[in-house]
Amino acid sequence: MLNSQVTAVKGFFKRLPDLQSASEYVTEIAVARNVKRIVVSDDPTLSEFSAAIVRKGLIEVTSPITLSREDFFASLKIAEIGVSSVDLAVAETGTLIISTSDESNRLVTALPEVHVAILPRSKLIPSLAEARSFLSQETRSNRAVTLSLISSSSRTSDIGDMVILGVHGPKELHVLLLG
Repeated sequence: MLNSQVTAVKGFFKRLPDLQSASEYVTEIAVARNVKRIVVSDDPTLSEFSAAIVRKGLIEVTSPITLSREDFFASLKIAEIGVSSVDLAVAETGTLIISTSDESNRLVTALPEVHVAILPRSKLIPSLAEARSFLSQETRSNRAVTLSLISSSSRTSDIGDMVILGVHGPKELHVLLLG
């Protein structure tokens, strides 16, 4: 069901066995588009993903972990692909739920033209109702939290009733379901 929801809004959906396969998928996208810079959120589970792309030596990969805050924000301004992990995904709507306490991680999903969301199968839930406890827990936590609910690439039809992609965020959304 998640697959059909993501593709219905012109997103890209791919089932992959592991992070290594995800890094190969993103590298293929980057090479095909002549991408020079990828930014990755600071989720420790994505360190293997980043390292696999860096080993290929074709593309610069940056993360809030590897750069000062100022340098990372400079990288965000020119990055073409942003890669993030997903806290939960709702199968019935195709909605990705991402909780961030650092603005740099939220911007990884919003500034580059392409957002790649890495979704472990264990984070997939059937309905939004089942996300209620997670959402409540995150909003009651002691840290400042931004909850992003992402269901498609950025789009608007405010301009002459034409659908325009990427006005307020990425033009493309790729959801990679792992496992």
